[in-house]
Amino acid sequence: SAKALAVAGLGVIGRDRYGVYPLKGKMLNVREATTKKMTENNEVSQLVKILGLNYGEKYVNKSDLSKLRYGKLMIMADQDQDGSHIKGLVINFIHYKWPNLLKHDYIEVFITPILKVRYY
Repeated sequence: SAKALAVAGLGVIGRDRYGVYPLKGKMLNVREATTKKMTENNEVSQLVKILGLNYGEKYVNKSDLSKLRYGKLMIMADQDQDGSHIKGLVINFIHYKWPNLLKHDYIEVFITPILKVRYY
């Protein structure tokens, strides 16, 4: 899984500058949710807290970005339909609430490897 790959990588490079937060299933589609539903959703509220995002902030320039806890958000998801859906929901969330973060290349997507094993 993408989580196992990320945790294994942290074992090599350390946790001083990097963190891992595994989403539990698919994230809330925020475009169809009320503000109350968003703030009450555990996955959404935890992601906001971990990244240091502020709902009132526009993140227009580099000094605004320096207020965040991490310089980038890297999405690692399995290379299947669910993984693609999860990536889309996370990008959708950031775009809907903080579109300027996409302009600053705040989000990166890590393409996890697909392995095919054959038994002979």
